[in-house]
Amino acid sequence: MRALEELLQAFERRADGRNDASGAPLVGIFGDGLPEALIHAAGATPVEVKAPPLADATTGPQRPEVTEIAEPFLDDFAARFLHRLADGAFDHMAMVVFARDDVAALTAYQYATEMRRLGMLPATGPRLHLWSLLHSEGAAAERFNRTELDRLESALQQVTGQGIDTDALARAQQQEARRLAALARLASHPQAFALRNAGRWLEAGHHANLLDSLPAPEPATGRRIGLVGTACDLPVLHQLAQELGHVAADLTPYGDIWPGNHAGPEGVGALIDSVATHPLHLRANPASKFDTALADGLEGCDLVLAAVDRNDDGFGWDLPALSALCKARGTPLVMLGFRPFRPDAAWLEAARNKIAEVLS
Repeated sequence: MRALEELLQAFERRADGRNDASGAPLVGIFGDGLPEALIHAAGATPVEVKAPPLADATTGPQRPEVTEIAEPFLDDFAARFLHRLADGAFDHMAMVVFARDDVAALTAYQYATEMRRLGMLPATGPRLHLWSLLHSEGAAAERFNRTELDRLESALQQVTGQGIDTDALARAQQQEARRLAALARLASHPQAFALRNAGRWLEAGHHANLLDSLPAPEPATGRRIGLVGTACDLPVLHQLAQELGHVAADLTPYGDIWPGNHAGPEGVGALIDSVATHPLHLRANPASKFDTALADGLEGCDLVLAAVDRNDDGFGWDLPALSALCKARGTPLVMLGFRPFRPDAAWLEAARNKIAEVLS
């Protein structure tokens, strides 16, 4: 299979296409905040489980036990995970780790654990673990994060039979560095969003090899566009941006931030500290760190597109400050409003009209 085809297939099939021929236990990760290298260092294989396969939109399971208790306002990522969990999609995994600071992850964890407690889900599925990381500096935050790290290592040891090996961690981090370098070379690729996020379902080293085999893209030209908002696992904003210019900065959760936000210096503690203090995180403390990182990331953009989902309880609070920033810089800001979980042609057309109105 050619490299581009394999990358796009990984992006399309996602966790459903992820297996490990080595026989290492699979550990699902729901939400950002847990470095994949840590999972590798404990003898397991990390697999992103938040974003469902693309086919899930039309052929995904609809389990009555989930429909019965899922409120209409339930986060769509959480709802699709729960339907798939109840249908056995993750039964082959040893554990699923939920990043507490991801809105959908915390919801999915709470519902999944309660459904299992009530007997609505079998107890034989993957172990469910909540990973809580304080995105702050200082001795108190460091102690808390080390305690959480110890708790995670204990859970991993129970499912893999080993703790976090420092040599294995160093090797995994080297592969992550290779991946980052390969992604940087392809930043202007028209399918950069899919090529980058395909790595959530590929080994870092193999992902880097596939990326390295692709020809270098043409330099980006035209209007420089920045993307902000809540998590969207589809390149819909990229599609809109490419009709007007090119994406210069994608600061959304599935954007340029990953996998760099999970990179860091060697050593378990240093890596966790690096992830905890990454400024481009909604829960960064103090909150001004996120605002500054957002402003820096959008520097030089000629247009900013913002979209949130109906479950947003975080980024929307930053929109007034973002609006003031763009106004001060003379940068057009298009508020696209609530973005459906799976935007259709009608939403895209309405978005185009909003953009045209702002630019007119």
